[in-house]
Amino acid sequence: MKLEKLDHVRLREQWPDESKDFTPWIASNEGLELLGKKLEMELELCDTEVSVGNYRADIVAKDTSNDQYVVVENQLSPTDHDHIGKLFTYAASLGATTLVWIAETMREEHRKAIDWFNETSTGVNFFGIEFELLRIRDSIAPYLNIVSKPNEWSRTVRAGRHMTTMDFLKLEFWTAFNEYIKSDGIRINQTKPTAKHWHNISIGNANIHLVLRLRTVQKDLSCEMYIATENAKEVFNNLNTHMEEINSKFGCKLDWMPLPKRKASRIVKRGTIDPNDKENWPDCFKWYSESVTQFREIMVPLL
Repeated sequence: MKLEKLDHVRLREQWPDESKDFTPWIASNEGLELLGKKLEMELELCDTEVSVGNYRADIVAKDTSNDQYVVVENQLSPTDHDHIGKLFTYAASLGATTLVWIAETMREEHRKAIDWFNETSTGVNFFGIEFELLRIRDSIAPYLNIVSKPNEWSRTVRAGRHMTTMDFLKLEFWTAFNEYIKSDGIRINQTKPTAKHWHNISIGNANIHLVLRLRTVQKDLSCEMYIATENAKEVFNNLNTHMEEINSKFGCKLDWMPLPKRKASRIVKRGTIDPNDKENWPDCFKWYSESVTQFREIMVPLL
């Protein structure tokens, strides 16, 4: 078998101008999908060239899996001191929980600065990414190389010095769940493990998503569709007209919650598996996986 030669292409050969060419491409559906997969996030564009005082943030996006803001600064050149200062300003002004610095080359002093920030910060994630273009014959492919990233587990533990035993159990539970869906190739997005009782899953709509919950007090699980569109009640009522058919397909009676005093509505499937017992975790994870598949196959086509 003949092996093809792999060449590196300078970014400016593809995108001559940073603001007119490079930023719009990263902010495109293609660019955000590539970046989101690398960061294990579900990114949705909010805006580009967002004014923050005398500066402009290149890209502001939202991670729809947790509804948190992500600020992206990109360079066609090696990193410089100017951009790292701007990123800290944007984080403070925009309330972003994730900063992403993309450049052709990450200088060693800046990589160390990002590492230091991730070790000391408890509220913001900082990623340093080198953007490469690779050519094989007449085809060019982008490649993102993360050279610095936060250590989520150690940070969560440091930030939660006063975490309870139950908090640590939840953190360990979602960490194990990430390992389960990764090892089994299950089509569920991974998010950063936390000590919370829920895990959001995107289904292709920023205002409708699935939520996995574990309830340690009630000793059970749930998988729900959370509807928060502008016409949430109309969407819920339309689905509710098919309630008997939907319940039959699920093989159980769902909990239909219109929540009349709130904008959102919920449709919940419950499972009687105790997540407090670690021996039950494989069954919990399997139940989540099967439930997500049911919601995708039964509910999504009706939306």
